[in-house]
Formats: sequence, structure tokens, C-alpha cells
Amino acid sequence: MSKKIVKKSTRKKSVRKQPEFPRGYKVTAVNKQLTLNGVMDLYEVYEVEHKSLDRVKTFVDKESVKKFIAVMEANKVEAKALSLKGYQHVKGVVSQHKEAMVAPELEEIAKVLGY
Repeated sequence: MSKKIVKKSTRKKSVRKQPEFPRGYKVTAVNKQLTLNGVMDLYEVYEVEHKSLDRVKTFVDKESVKKFIAVMEANKVEAKALSLKGYQHVKGVVSQHKEAMVAPELEEIAKVLGY
């Protein structure tokens, strides 16, 4: 009897390139003529477009673009969480929502009691 050696086939993981910016954000590098300190020159700036922005935002470098998009995404998640649409797992959201709901009533009570 001879033993057969079976080689396990390992599946190669496909390396999928992550997009640089989240879905929905269109970032384009544009060369614009700008006057800085009285000197007119050609500068590379970044324009950001998104459906929630009423106009195109312009930034000087990519780091600023990434910071802006991170803040926008954080605000979006917080807004969805405070409306309690499936984001109750976000830390402190339920308590913030309850505080927001009770705040007007607490103000009325404080006025009645004279605080």
C-alpha cells in the first residue's frame, strides 16, 4: 500500500485596493491661478464634491481633504444615531437622545420652580 500525499491548495487572497476617499465623494486635483502674497502663480488644489454639499469645497492639500471628509462622515453617523435609525450601538447615543427629548420639559420645570 502506498500512501498518497495530498497537497492542500491554498486560495490566494486577492488584494483589493481600498479607495482613497469614501464612496460618494468626488475629489479632483485642479491647477488654478491663485494670487498669494501679491504673487500670481499656478497652484495645485483639491476640489471636493458630494451630494450633501451645496457647492464645491476647495482645499490646498490632501490631508485637509481627508480631515474634512472624516468630520463629514462622523457628523453623518452621529445624526443617524441620534435619530435612532439602527445606530443604538454607538456609545452614548441612546442617553444623548433621551436628554435631547427631555430638555424642553426640564426647562419648563426650572422656570416654574424659579431656577
